[in-house]
Order: sequence, then C-alpha cells, then structure tokens
Amino acid sequence: MKKIVIASLFSLFIFSCNNPKGQSEKESVSNKNGFVLQGTLKSFLSDKVYLSKILENDIQSVDSAKIENNNFVFQGIIDQPERFILSFENSSAAVIFIVENTNFEIFIDPNQLDEFVIKGSELNTKLFEYKLASKNIFKKIDYLFPKFQKARLENDVKKLAEVGNELKKIESEFTDFSYNFIKNNSDSYVAAMVLSDQLKSSNVDTLRISNAYKLLSETVKKSPDAQLIAVSLNLR
Repeated sequence: MKKIVIASLFSLFIFSCNNPKGQSEKESVSNKNGFVLQGTLKSFLSDKVYLSKILENDIQSVDSAKIENNNFVFQGIIDQPERFILSFENSSAAVIFIVENTNFEIFIDPNQLDEFVIKGSELNTKLFEYKLASKNIFKKIDYLFPKFQKARLENDVKKLAEVGNELKKIESEFTDFSYNFIKNNSDSYVAAMVLSDQLKSSNVDTLRISNAYKLLSETVKKSPDAQLIAVSLNLR
C-alpha cells in the first residue's frame, strides 16, 4: 500500500508547485542555523498539518503543527536538503516540496493544491524550473488522446501503434531533458533528486544513471538521493 502511495506522490512531485510571484511580504520567523517554514492557507483546510520525510518506499513522520488563522510554522535542522510532504488531518490533500536550511514560505490554495507557491528557497525555485519544462513536454500528450480514443473505438490497430510510437517519443524527450538537466545542474541537490527518480522509471537505464551520477559534485553525492543511487547500483 505504501508503495502505491509513494508512486502517487511522485506524480505530485512532477506536476505541482508554482513560481513565487506576486506574494505580499509579511513578518517572518528566523532561524540562522536551520530552517523555518511558514505556511499560509488561502482558506480553511484543517486544524493540523504534518511534516513527513519521503524515504525510498516509505513516509516518515517528522513533526506536526496546529493551524491557526490558516497559518502554521515548522522549525528544525536537517543534515542535507530532502523532499518532504505536507499532509493535513482529516484530508487527503498533500504537497511535496524540498526542505533546506533556510527561512522560506509556502502559500497553499486548498482548491488548487497543484498551484502552491514557495518563496525564499533556491532549491524549490530550481525544482519549479524543472517541473515547468516537464509539464510543457507532457502537454504534447493532450493532442494524442483524441486520436487514441478514436483508434480504440474503431479498433484501428495501425493507428493505435502510431499513437504508441508518438507516446514513446514524448517519453524519450522527457528522459533526455531530465538527463540534460542533471548535467547542467550537477552542483544542485535537485539534480540528485531528478536522477534518483530515474530508478522508478519503467525502463531503468543503469548505465546512463551511473554515468550521470559521476557528474554530480562531491557535495551533492553526500545527499540522501545520491546515496540511494550509489547503494542501488553499487557505485561505492
């Protein structure tokens, strides 16, 4: 069951988050050594929020906070930037983002969970850039769907095969884009996260993953995602 949850969360990771524009400034809590996450909900969602770490095939609860006047705060220190999830009591709503040792804010609209905004985090900004480009690639699937439906209704094997080939091209384009992103951002923790997700793809290219891993900076190789790759492919 947890593996199914993780797979669902991975899709959230790719297709959610928004660019931090047009948000008003507000008084902030500060933590010089660790992180402070200030959260704001546009409308009521729950009375309690949970912060959990996403592990390989599990979710580990880290902290919880009361939501007062649609605001909440988490504080702490982490060894390395990692992906976390915010979940809410009595709700299926979930938001995946990166926690790093900095003071940052998250703005969530319960009616548009995939459009949450993060402000003050360089890693989440970099992640947004990757997600936005990924979305633009997968938008190409939209025009194929009517063709797929028509071919299926007409039981047109030839057309179905053509649509299948187009889908493979889009998947290949996304994979190539991801590896180019890793290459061009080898000193970013986001690159390690993107690379570790390649282990979850339907066709795992261990050689390509290994070669991309070698491009990561020594600092990034110490991250949990990079260490997962090293252990999985016996690269140590």
